[in-house]
Amino acid sequence: MNPAQFPQPPAGLQAVVFDLDGVIFDSLPANIAFYNHILEHLGREPVAEQYAEIIHREAMEGSLRVLLGPDADREMERAFAYWRTMDSRPFFKLLRLCPHARETIEHLRTRCRVAVATNRTATADDSLAHFGLLEMFDTVATPLTSGAAKPDPAMMHQVLDELGLSVDQVVYVGDSTTDEGLCQACGARLVAYDNTSLEAWAHIDDLSLLPRLLGLD
Repeated sequence: MNPAQFPQPPAGLQAVVFDLDGVIFDSLPANIAFYNHILEHLGREPVAEQYAEIIHREAMEGSLRVLLGPDADREMERAFAYWRTMDSRPFFKLLRLCPHARETIEHLRTRCRVAVATNRTATADDSLAHFGLLEMFDTVATPLTSGAAKPDPAMMHQVLDELGLSVDQVVYVGDSTTDEGLCQACGARLVAYDNTSLEAWAHIDDLSLLPRLLGLD
C-alpha cells in the first residue's frame, strides 16, 4: 500500500501486537532445519522444505501432525519427548531479522505498548533474547501461555488482559492466514505485512512504514 493510500490512523491506539515468524524474523531456513532435525531423529526423511508454508504458520503440534501424518500418535509423543531434551539455540543462527524490524520496534515502544502473539512455543522468548529484543516487549503470548494456537483468539485475549486494554485499542501485525483468522475471531485490526492476499485493515511491505500508518511517527 502506498503511504498516500493509508487509512486514517486508529483513534485511541495504545498497543501494537506483532507476530514473530515472517514479521520480525525471517525464520524459514531455521524452521526447516529444526523440523528436519526432529524427523531425522525419528528415522524419517527430512521433508520439511516441502511443507514450508504449513510450518511457517502453524504451531509445533500442527506442523508435526502434518509432517508425521494424522495417525502417527506414537511418533508425535516421541517427537515431543525429544524436543523437550534438545537444545534449540543452534537453530537461532539461521534466523534473520526482517528489514527495519529492530528500529521500528524501538521507535514504537517510545509511543505505545508493544507485544508479541506467536505460534512459536518454548523458543519464543529465547529467539527474541538472541537478538536483544525480548526486553523491548511488554508481554509475549504463545500457545503455551494462552492455552491455544492462532487462529484461536486466546493469545490476543491474554495480551489484552495483561495490558489492560480493549481490542479497539490495539492493532496486530501479521503475515499469514492464521493471523487473519485471529483478528477476525477477536475483532482486531490486522496490518498485513508482505501479503496482499490477506483481508486486512491495511497492508504494508516495509516495516519502517508502520509508525506512519498508525500515526505514531
